[in-house]
Amino acid sequence: ITQSEYDKKAYKLKQLQYDLDLKLKQHTEADEKFGITVNYLLNLASRAYELFESSKIEQKRQLINFLLSNLRLKGKTLLYDVNKPFDAILNANKCSGLAPRVGLEPTTLRLTAECSTIELPGIKDSNDMLL
Repeated sequence: ITQSEYDKKAYKLKQLQYDLDLKLKQHTEADEKFGITVNYLLNLASRAYELFESSKIEQKRQLINFLLSNLRLKGKTLLYDVNKPFDAILNANKCSGLAPRVGLEPTTLRLTAECSTIELPGIKDSNDMLL
């Protein structure tokens, strides 16, 4: 291999390393922002009843519109669609396969379930979805 070929390959590898470092930084920042958003969302969800009960009618309407869409009546039954990301939270409750504990240390846990291990209590709506 000539010095020129070596220099070209070294330059390409350095450029690739720079690109990968940049992508890693971007993904790390996105991961941190995602964690903050999830924390905020779960905090909001855990306080939803309290917020709803203490709100004025206009605020209640905004909360309902934030959570639900396509509200309609079928006889005396209220039908609706759950907006994202709340639909994922509700669907997570349908997943009952929890990951087994492999060892005693937290670092030895192995996830085998295809869904979240979060269990959310709730009531079923007319679409047989948990609320």
